[in-house]
Amino acid sequence: MNSDKLILDLGSHSAKVFKKSDIGIEQVDVLTWELLESEVCLPSIEDKLKSLLSTQGPFLEGASPGNIEAFGTEAMRRSPHLSEHMEEICRNLRIAYRTISQKEEAELLRKAISESDIPSHLDVINVGGGSIQIITKECEAPYLIPFGISDLNQEFQLLGAPHQRQITTCIKWLSSRLPASLGPFAYTGGEKTYLRHFQIELEQDLYCSRSDFTQLTRHLALLELSALENNSPFDPKWMRGAIASNCVVLAGLIKSGASKFMPSDLNIAHGFMNQL
Repeated sequence: MNSDKLILDLGSHSAKVFKKSDIGIEQVDVLTWELLESEVCLPSIEDKLKSLLSTQGPFLEGASPGNIEAFGTEAMRRSPHLSEHMEEICRNLRIAYRTISQKEEAELLRKAISESDIPSHLDVINVGGGSIQIITKECEAPYLIPFGISDLNQEFQLLGAPHQRQITTCIKWLSSRLPASLGPFAYTGGEKTYLRHFQIELEQDLYCSRSDFTQLTRHLALLELSALENNSPFDPKWMRGAIASNCVVLAGLIKSGASKFMPSDLNIAHGFMNQL
């Protein structure tokens, strides 16, 4: 057990727990906390983090110093106070924590890609609660966008009733901000599990067709938020980011002109662990 390691990806939209062991890297838990979508209650963050870690009790009891690390992203970058609070919480739990830059997020994504099954000819889009990182084959430098799922939810009322959601406007807005050189792409962050949950058949178990994805997004766009939350592949609130995430994929398909994309469960935590 001492050879195992836990990594906490404390993102803006959700917190995820990854475990690295002799059998590989796996996501073992996720909790959606939406740090950018409402006024943050600092005490509740500590309670939620403890709840997230409660399922790892046996590991925590036998863990050596340094066997648990955590990193924070855009929500903490936007709020130094929140970053300091997160660091204090983690220190009390004997977890090493630091807030990373968006550029470092992109480099972790690049490291994750290098050890993954994503073909080298594909661009890669990684979307978080407050930022987007895109790795393209046309440009060595990553393409960084300083907004994400939480921002889209607020800007385009994507958590409202179906008739209130400005989905078409959101897709158009996103499409104009994606790199002009975007080609066929992979989309990370649990997307493969998400599509399998909704019984989308993948070509060669790798690619989702544009037509199948469009049909799914139209179906989900008509559902009330409660219905979305009741049909989640992860925790119920994870689906509060589904409509916005779908908009990013659709904008990517429009921008690239691709007829399909590769859904992936890859996460920047994989890149973090690959460098250990």
